Amino acid sequence: MLHVLESPTDSSMAVIFIISLGIIGLVLWFKKRKQKVSKTQSDKPKIGHDREWTSFEFVQHLIKYPDTPDEDFVMMYENLLGEDNLEKDMEMYWKMKIGEDKINEEQFKKIKKAFNQRFKKIRKKVQAKEKSDDIIKWAITNKEDDRVKDKKN
Repeated sequence: MLHVLESPTDSSMAVIFIISLGIIGLVLWFKKRKQKVSKTQSDKPKIGHDREWTSFEFVQHLIKYPDTPDEDFVMMYENLLGEDNLEKDMEMYWKMKIGEDKINEEQFKKIKKAFNQRFKKIRKKVQAKEKSDDIIKWAITNKEDDRVKDKKN
């Protein structure tokens, strides 16, 4: 009778052992995956609110990190040093790539169009932010008493 009981006990121990190995394997896989995800996220440089950017640096960042949120690009644009030469710097970079035979003229036209659309979108967001900031400043400086006086006049 013990011989009959040992067999189910041994097989249940084997099942428990295999399940344990599976769980340990999944835990290790999730840890490794989490490390890869955090590593790729930390590859992006931190964008400081007070950091100033040249037009060329702005374009380089957009090329290297195209998935950066527009809000970050708006902040970068607000801290742009000198003139807004984004299109010029972008063309210079991609024409250099044409010279290196990394892209062809047709690809350049598509890239140029996509970048110009992104620049336009960023500029519109900057203008909208500036307008909303102006409205907020106006609302703060015009008190209720001033509004009543304006209505009487």
